[in-house]
Amino acid sequence: MQDGTGRQVEDYDVVIIGAGINGAGLFRDLCAQGVRCLILDKGDFGSGTSAAPSRLIHGGLKYLETGEFRLVAESTLERNLLLRNAPHLVRPLPTLIPIHSWTKGIWASLRTFFGSTTAPRSRGALLIKIGLRLYDFYGSRERQMPRHRMMGRARALSEVPALTPEIVAVGSYYDAAVTAAERLVLELVQDGVTAMPASRALNWAELGAVRNGVLEIETATGERETVRPKIVVNAAGPWIDAVNAQLGLETRLIGGTKGSHILLDHPELVRQLDGRMIYFEDDDGRILLVYPYHGRALVGSTDIPAADPDSVVCDAEEIDYFMQSLRDLLPGLTFSRDQIVYAYAGIRPLPNSEGVAPGLISRDHSAPVHEPETGRPFPVVSLVGGKWTTFRGFAEEIADRLLKRLDTLRRVSTRDLPIGGGKDMPREPDARDRWIAGTAAATGVSPERAAVLLDRYGTTAGAIARHEGASGIARPIDGSVDHDSAEIDWIVRNEQVRHLEDIVLRRTQLAVTGQLTGAGLAQVAEIAGVALGWSADRSREEQERVRRLLADRHGVRL
Repeated sequence: MQDGTGRQVEDYDVVIIGAGINGAGLFRDLCAQGVRCLILDKGDFGSGTSAAPSRLIHGGLKYLETGEFRLVAESTLERNLLLRNAPHLVRPLPTLIPIHSWTKGIWASLRTFFGSTTAPRSRGALLIKIGLRLYDFYGSRERQMPRHRMMGRARALSEVPALTPEIVAVGSYYDAAVTAAERLVLELVQDGVTAMPASRALNWAELGAVRNGVLEIETATGERETVRPKIVVNAAGPWIDAVNAQLGLETRLIGGTKGSHILLDHPELVRQLDGRMIYFEDDDGRILLVYPYHGRALVGSTDIPAADPDSVVCDAEEIDYFMQSLRDLLPGLTFSRDQIVYAYAGIRPLPNSEGVAPGLISRDHSAPVHEPETGRPFPVVSLVGGKWTTFRGFAEEIADRLLKRLDTLRRVSTRDLPIGGGKDMPREPDARDRWIAGTAAATGVSPERAAVLLDRYGTTAGAIARHEGASGIARPIDGSVDHDSAEIDWIVRNEQVRHLEDIVLRRTQLAVTGQLTGAGLAQVAEIAGVALGWSADRSREEQERVRRLLADRHGVRL
């Protein structure tokens, strides 16, 4: 069927607007059930709020304090499932909690538990011990990691000598971290298209006019398409209310808060952390964290009311706050702004919760529905709230609701479904060694290189190794520890790259970890230009675009 302009109208069961973690997770789930979906994003996949988390996959220890036990139970389960289903991207993270007293904070925590809207301060050893016991209990389903333990002051200072001597004890437990959050979003999208080839995923695609049940979309190439959905899902995160306005709805669903982070080039800090996160309380009661991330130290996060996701940055006051907090926590080390290699910020798409302290706004999720009405024959489902860790469970819940509306049965559960390169991932040392040796022999790359690619991409590394082996000479990317030209070429040709920023900020961690140089950027642009047919002018424009983006949004000048 054609629209009023003569363009062909494509019919979809579900159109998902927003390709962040929630949208991508739902897209994969629905596609696995045979539902024809279209997912689109005005930027790249995972380029909005989903690119600005603390990069933790965690059970939500602090949610115990607000009595959100169901959320803790769900979060710890989903964390454990991700450790199993995406082991190439989600890794265990041993965590330390410095404790400054034995009994403080009990009454404040009780007030919070019973609904106080102010954050408690100074959580003592007894309170931490109770919390960690509960955390172990809730994390017992599909357990992947050891239980907690308590550590005395002397042992803690021997393991982390720079730690403040004012502590009385340290709690130790395990959570998890995602090594490349943006890649996890991409792999969910790719898995969806693989499961249901009739579905489509469009990045850098703008939602245009909405008329009589038909949506107009402008694609990355400037073409205009029209689609007719049975259901629209608004997964635009902090942009939800703006997208609903385009769909003819007036909503105030989002009351987001800004979370900022910095990455430090601080070898001594990374050495003392020794693969561990320190999850600590600042003087104002806010919870902060620092842990090793690709050779850097990632520090976060703030929690400040904010409303403009298109211009959010980590500002000078937040950086000063981080620096002072680190100095208080680790007086044995020095910290300065010149150690910062990257800064980023995003707005959490939290529910509108006026009058509640930002840190106490629930991280749970909801999905209000606006039923069809005159001029809009499809319902609009808005995905509000949620957190990185629980995306699969959220997607499953919403998918089941949508399947019922579509009168379709669930074919497969995603509970045990590997993600991307997590499929057939060798977990045991012997299996890993066999995979590396076999891949090296079959492709011509060295065993060392095969190991690097396996750690970075999971079993997708086999295809990248074959591409590297066939390419002959793979040149190292300037400034990078272990990225090369053949790897970048494979990414450009296989991962829906539209802009240079897609490669250096999301398909790889080159920019995030401070490994990107001007020469390296030019190399990547040359590789992308050859693969995508860019002119010399386009290549220069793409490089300048990345330079502006890094300077304006991330405090980086190449």
